Amino acid sequence: MDVRPSHAELEQKIAELSEKIHQQVHLENQYRNLVDSTSDSLYLVDADSRYVFMNSNHAQRLNMPRSEIIGLSYRDFHSAEQSDAFSAKIKTVFETGISIHDEHQSARDGGYFLRTFSPVKDPFDPKRITAVSIVSKDITERQKAAQALQKSEEKYRQLIEYSGEAIFIINQGKISYANPRTRQMLGYDIEDLQLISFINLAISEDREMLFGLQKAILQGDHSTTTHSFRLVNKDGVTRWVEIDSVFIMWEKQPATLNFMRDINRQKKTETRLLQAQKMESIGTLAGGIAHDFNNLLMGIQGHASLALLKLDKLDPNYKHIKTIESLVTSGADLTRQLLGFARGGKYEIKRIDLNALIVKTSETIGRTRKEIRIHHQLENRLWATDVDQGQIEQVLLNLLINAWQAMPGGGDLYLETKNVTLDESRFKPLSNRKGHFVKISVTDTGIGMDEKMKDRIFEPFFTTREMGRGTGLGLASVYGIIQNHSGFINVYSEIGKGTTFNIYFPASVKKKNSDRAQEMDALAQTPPPDTTILIIDDEAMILKVATDMLKTLGYRILTAQNGPSAIELYRQKETSIDLVILDMVMPEMGGGEIFDALRKINPEVKVLLSSGYSLNGEAGAILDRGCHGFIQKPFSLADISHQLREILKDRFEEANQSVSQLSLPIILDSLQASEP
Repeated sequence: MDVRPSHAELEQKIAELSEKIHQQVHLENQYRNLVDSTSDSLYLVDADSRYVFMNSNHAQRLNMPRSEIIGLSYRDFHSAEQSDAFSAKIKTVFETGISIHDEHQSARDGGYFLRTFSPVKDPFDPKRITAVSIVSKDITERQKAAQALQKSEEKYRQLIEYSGEAIFIINQGKISYANPRTRQMLGYDIEDLQLISFINLAISEDREMLFGLQKAILQGDHSTTTHSFRLVNKDGVTRWVEIDSVFIMWEKQPATLNFMRDINRQKKTETRLLQAQKMESIGTLAGGIAHDFNNLLMGIQGHASLALLKLDKLDPNYKHIKTIESLVTSGADLTRQLLGFARGGKYEIKRIDLNALIVKTSETIGRTRKEIRIHHQLENRLWATDVDQGQIEQVLLNLLINAWQAMPGGGDLYLETKNVTLDESRFKPLSNRKGHFVKISVTDTGIGMDEKMKDRIFEPFFTTREMGRGTGLGLASVYGIIQNHSGFINVYSEIGKGTTFNIYFPASVKKKNSDRAQEMDALAQTPPPDTTILIIDDEAMILKVATDMLKTLGYRILTAQNGPSAIELYRQKETSIDLVILDMVMPEMGGGEIFDALRKINPEVKVLLSSGYSLNGEAGAILDRGCHGFIQKPFSLADISHQLREILKDRFEEANQSVSQLSLPIILDSLQASEP
């Protein structure tokens, strides 16, 4: 029987086979189109890294036709180093049958690719690997973005890490992140800070404020707030800091980002400035009190001097009035200390040798305080200074007595002088001085002072001694006298380690002037006949007592209680007025304004300034403009007599020697009795 297929059957089978081949080719074309249309590079290599297949994308990357690439090795297109690394991965896949991944940077264009190496198995023998397929995905943009992000993070990390401010995050009351400056400022490692409540780092007085600040921010006050407070670091040192805090989310929890700065130096500067301003205000008040008190003392002194003229020394009241004069002198000494502290407290400025003055003053202390060992370290050629010798003696005595009291069991006292040149920044902002200065250092080895005491030692009436052992004006007057000499003073002290006062006086830049002429012979004389003095003072009591005193000395007196009436009176009687005693402080017109008006009437007018204040800046300016002298209230008969004779010496020398001397013994006796 013939079993061969018929012609029709053969055609049918051929048609079916053709359809299958067509479908297979179509499917392969679809796969090829799919492979070629992907943006990834796809290629197959054998165990020797030779190309077996690749899509068009990879052929374009190699810049060659696929037909020419097939059969070539990976090494033909890449460096030896990259080829060795590629071959090692191919070998691993062939040996393990496991897919692996890597990130690869192309040496040709610098692009970044994520590659997946997968085994291609024989369909008839799954254990046999025939090739390795590589899918290479271009991740250049992603990599660049990641690198940019990394660089940005690194930049901000460096900003935070190297910041001069302490930057930290408070989360649930504790510091969860802290930059190096924070750790340096607080003295703790981050591990320790994460265990400590931040609030507890502040001193107890500031904790409530700090807690309220942090709480407000966490509860919705998202504005930046700045506060200052005091914290204690690991070493127990308290410092002022300033903090800015803002709200952030940290590890999915509300927290505060904090920027903290050390303002300890700034706070100390502010404290010193406030102290200086307070001392300035107190000085002005002290000067006003001293001025008014001196006017009262002037009345007491004048009446006491006049009473003594009429009393015999054997009179039982004589001693009482002499006691009153002594008390006036003590009161004047007290106001002198106040005026030394107040602005404008200089009296008579002369060029002196500070070394000699220091030695002389310290010898006085050394003779009475044998338990104190005094050491001198004096500059050989100390620059000259123009100062009031009496006031500088007062400064030195106060400092030496202060040092002695600080060493109740004895000790060492070091006195040093030195020429120094300062720039503006060294003692900024208090002095802001530059130039040549003479420095005096007084150092004791006594009990020392704490910060609170140092802040108050120059305040008037502040004293650490018990009641009745001092007025508390010693260091206050020291401060004022130094300020009034355009100098300044610094104090360094620690409990148990003694104290050093450093004083700076401007060195003199003037050429040495010849000494003043020797004072005239002290022999009292009655003034020439009809010598007339105009007294200008707004205080009726002063006018009365001064009139009585000067009439007793033999002068004719005119008085005026304000500027306008004084100017009019002088205009009318200019030719008969020999001298004007002018008060510095008066309402309506001050002493300077009145002086200028008198000068316009008579440029040669002789004026003696008088004030309850000491020789301050305004009085000094009037003296420079041609005024003839200054006398401070309260003054005695001896004081005013000497001043008037000095100013009117020409008239005294020309006076008729035949003038009656009948009252001279009484006046001389009074002058001697009135001497301090």
